[in-house]
Amino acid sequence: MAAGPEAAPSPPATEYLPSISDLMIATIQPRHERLWRAEQDGNWEFAKYELGNLKGAFNRLGHAHPTQGAVSLPDMITSVTEQPFKELGSAIQSKDDAAFTKAYAGLTDACNSCHQALNHGVVEIHVPSRTSPSDLLTDGKPRN
Repeated sequence: MAAGPEAAPSPPATEYLPSISDLMIATIQPRHERLWRAEQDGNWEFAKYELGNLKGAFNRLGHAHPTQGAVSLPDMITSVTEQPFKELGSAIQSKDDAAFTKAYAGLTDACNSCHQALNHGVVEIHVPSRTSPSDLLTDGKPRN
């Protein structure tokens, strides 16, 4: 059996690097909301899970985009999230709704301060309302 002509190698794939905005909208904002929804539903295990995912998403953002202008993004992220993350972790561990509410508001404010510092003040997040739409079920109740 004769071998066919050598196939031309495929051109190298272009690496795709999502923008900061892409990562914020696709990975950070949904986790911010799901963390809140989990606490609202009293699902502390899911809140713990989403807090870990949110921390990881911020770490990946800083890794993918080490600087924004002259600013170290990982350093900025750490400086604004470290304390709220600690407070959220403690509130989740102790299942303390009041402490969670305070820490979550602190995290939300920290996010907005970062947006301001990076000249993206038009991007303002808030604590979700119970009526805001979401497709994620966090209350553990079957829907079908």
